[in-house]
Amino acid sequence: MHKIIISTDSPADVPPEIQARYGIRIAPLHIILDSKSYEDGVNITPSELIAFYKESGKLPKTSAVSVAEYIDFFESLREECDAVVHLSFSAQLSSTYQNAVLAAEEVENVYVVDSKSLTTGITLLCIKAAEMAESGCDAQTIAHEMEYKREKVVTTFVLDKLEFLHKGGRCSGVAAFGANVLGIKPSVVMKDGALIVGKKYRGKTEQCQLQYLRDLLAQYAGQIDTDRVILEYTEGVSEEQLKALQKEVKKSLKCKEYIISEAGCTITSHCGEKTFSLEFMLK
Repeated sequence: MHKIIISTDSPADVPPEIQARYGIRIAPLHIILDSKSYEDGVNITPSELIAFYKESGKLPKTSAVSVAEYIDFFESLREECDAVVHLSFSAQLSSTYQNAVLAAEEVENVYVVDSKSLTTGITLLCIKAAEMAESGCDAQTIAHEMEYKREKVVTTFVLDKLEFLHKGGRCSGVAAFGANVLGIKPSVVMKDGALIVGKKYRGKTEQCQLQYLRDLLAQYAGQIDTDRVILEYTEGVSEEQLKALQKEVKKSLKCKEYIISEAGCTITSHCGEKTFSLEFMLK
């Protein structure tokens, strides 16, 4: 049987236990604090990133994996396997996909798929791809299936503040000012690979997160693939709140697996603290 490795970019936020279970490999994006560059998930943590921002007032920056770095990454993987299927961070949000495609032209049997998603929406695709590899599917079949499956991923999240998105140029100054002054917690929705503002919530962060969950589960009632769902959070969401959110999900949705994931530095750089997300696929 041919061995196929599934890989992805660090903004997929694949939990370590899922990486280990399915052999998923990660290409780290770069996190830049002042002029110093770090590798996401390798030599910097979200806590350090938030501390830097609070101390300096400077927003962390991110940069894509370069073509040369992808070539090295894919070549090292190919030493262990017959083929690689790489599920890339959305092409509309980063140049990672374009760079990975260029690198794949230099390394045989590497198939790059635009996930059209971010964070654990990509994790869900990685798991499906790994399961197909385990069942004996070839790399080309897996890549084609992921182009179909990516349309079934629902990626949304609710922010505590718009500050990071605003300073990173992800929303207008007027929108950021209005939302922060009024205490609005906006939800953000991934649509066709890009981010758009969804429903807006007002009140305490914890109550807004619970209401976001209830609204999302009601919106997709009966349509959710119950193999697994992923609850993701950034720094600042308490363990007590996570338990409350998980309890709310379990009340409405009976799944085989509930995965908890803490966002890495790339996602934290753009969303800030106390961001929460429920990720799932549709049937």
